[in-house]
Amino acid sequence: MSQYLSGQFFCLTDKGRVRETNEDYAQAAVNAYGNVLLIVADGMGGSNKGEYASSTLVKHLIKSFYSLDKEFKNIRAMSKWINTYVKEANNIILTKGEKNKEYAGAGTTLSLCLIVKDLLLTAQVGDSRIYAFDGNKLNQISVDQTYVNYLKNTKKISEEEASTRPDRHQLTNAIGTKKVVNIDIQTRPYNKEKLLLCSDGLYNNVSHNDLASIIRGTDSPDKKCTQLIAFGNANGGTDNMAVLIWEADK
Repeated sequence: MSQYLSGQFFCLTDKGRVRETNEDYAQAAVNAYGNVLLIVADGMGGSNKGEYASSTLVKHLIKSFYSLDKEFKNIRAMSKWINTYVKEANNIILTKGEKNKEYAGAGTTLSLCLIVKDLLLTAQVGDSRIYAFDGNKLNQISVDQTYVNYLKNTKKISEEEASTRPDRHQLTNAIGTKKVVNIDIQTRPYNKEKLLLCSDGLYNNVSHNDLASIIRGTDSPDKKCTQLIAFGNANGGTDNMAVLIWEADK
């Protein structure tokens, strides 16, 4: 699969049991240089708006990723690529809404992993999530960009209050809704941890323990994705769900 890194990935989305349409989008890719790109996006604004925003963002990034004419040389180059093409997608979505009222208010989250050799870059906008499984524990490595998470982190509310507040899904950042988008980019060494990317529809309907149990298992990524979606629907399926799993060969 890759001159630097080999592995398996699978992604799956589902509209759940309540929503009439599916606004989530997930895709993974490996380019000619052996770099791995994993993306989950959760659209918002109503069916055609949310679906347009999430698919536009992901397709724009994937197209650029496949079209790279040189290899990433360092972390700075990786970060520059993310900033450039996420901001381009932001402008495309925003302009569409300005020219066509049917798409006004379209927006999307972004959870992205870019693996280059032994480096992992993550990019986060909104409240979809990225988890890493180190063989023992499933750790959330992205930070939810929500108003409630801000209140919790600044000690204004407790963890218990954060989990029950009716405004807990109010985003403080999204793509396609404003001219300026702030992308939380982090880098870390990549030691072949299993990676799970998902929208809030999944983690709100599947407990952390169940997420960890399935990721820990020996089934293939496609079976794990199917199991996670089934768990989410069995627990209510209250929202669209997107899940993407990457497992590097040891």
